[in-house]
Amino acid sequence: MKIACVAAAAVVVLLAACGGDDPSSGEAGDTAAADTTGDGTGTGTDAPASTSASGSATEGDTGVDAARPDWVHDLAPLMAEHCVSCHSDGGIAPFPLDDYENASLWAPAAAAQVAAGLMPPWHAVETDECAPPLPFKHDARLSADQIDLVVDWAAAGAPEGDPADAAPLPEPQDLDLADPSGTATMGSAVEVPAAGSTLDYFHCLSFDPGHTTDVYVDGLQVIPGNRGIVHHVLMFVDEQADSANWDGGVLEDCGGGSGVGSATLVGGWVPGSLPIETPDDVAIRLPVGARIIFNMHYHNASDAAQTDDGTGVALRWSTALPRYIGSFQLVGAPGAGDMVDAPFMIPAGATDHVERLRYEVPDLGVPEIRVFSMTNHMHKVGVDMKVTMTRGADETCMLQTPRWDFNWQRQYLYDAAVEELPEVLPGDVVEVRCTYDNTLANPGVAEALAEVGLDAPQDVTLGEGTLDEMCLAGVGIAVRPF
Repeated sequence: MKIACVAAAAVVVLLAACGGDDPSSGEAGDTAAADTTGDGTGTGTDAPASTSASGSATEGDTGVDAARPDWVHDLAPLMAEHCVSCHSDGGIAPFPLDDYENASLWAPAAAAQVAAGLMPPWHAVETDECAPPLPFKHDARLSADQIDLVVDWAAAGAPEGDPADAAPLPEPQDLDLADPSGTATMGSAVEVPAAGSTLDYFHCLSFDPGHTTDVYVDGLQVIPGNRGIVHHVLMFVDEQADSANWDGGVLEDCGGGSGVGSATLVGGWVPGSLPIETPDDVAIRLPVGARIIFNMHYHNASDAAQTDDGTGVALRWSTALPRYIGSFQLVGAPGAGDMVDAPFMIPAGATDHVERLRYEVPDLGVPEIRVFSMTNHMHKVGVDMKVTMTRGADETCMLQTPRWDFNWQRQYLYDAAVEELPEVLPGDVVEVRCTYDNTLANPGVAEALAEVGLDAPQDVTLGEGTLDEMCLAGVGIAVRPF
């Protein structure tokens, strides 16, 4: 099986300003209480009072009017909990939302984005044809009441409120791996040339985690040295340490795999991803002496050369043997499975073009296999992707991303104990369905063409580069070996 990219893209957040009519119904504050507890329930003690159509509220019997929702009581807690981990100085988003001055400037755009369900980014949604078997962890979607707070705040002119009334804010979501057992940084720098005939480079980095006995990893984080050029990372365990002799720990032009024949794929990463954390009782085996390999897909569309001289890895491990061993399987194109209608080709100008791949699970000779995570992956022509698993006459939709966005991809982890996760049996059939729009109406196509100086859609075939296409599901599996 050819190992290919599992996820993608430098994160670019473009919040288009909304103009025209007031998006609010004028009933600001009637539908939601302020979330001063930080738990997302809207049950804080500082709930907005009833609000008139003008957005002013009467607080108690004091006769003092104050516009609610406001920043101090309502929006600052919501932004801290749901937005600031990305929208802060040095974060992956292009502007901060962690203070009133910045957030008020973006209020109309933020209202439009949250009302459309585009922010915070979360694409694993339920549809008429897909009800996943379990909820997903870290679901970033706002509640209806929280959306109303943002929309009503913008409609009222983004009032600040009295800063003297500000309560302590909830801590933003921590995007770093908690309590790492070991960290390692790349041994030598990688130079990525300026945009030219080639935009994509595949280099492998080898890390010595520094463990002195067999360990089992339940947390793994990529620490990118240059976020602007990292398209994705594939992560492998090199049990035989075949990569230990690479000069400076770097093997350039290693293709889409690990650079060594015996390495095992254990995960994937894209900018904005949370650390990989396996369920309880599931961990990735890391024998003493083994190394971690990153396959770095660099994509540099700028006219200046770029350098990565600081990528690293953080690992959390235990010496206790888990009941399940974690690993990762790629299903689709180019992964395990067969095309339903070969060859893979998306004609220029095609809309609603569908490619399908099917993979029948073989008998792997183990007592039990469970699925703990799903990752969909296409490139910029994609608009919808769905993964199903069929057993006899029963079909289960594992994941659908119906509003595909190349710039926001992630690993979706089922929120359940390992015994409750979907089980995989020999003979089960996994189908991956990808839908594409190869016209200029698709913003991803226009962006991809602009990168190579073209202004008309081209036929698109299967390939590793960002300007090629894929139809690939990354499946996190937990195997009970005995």
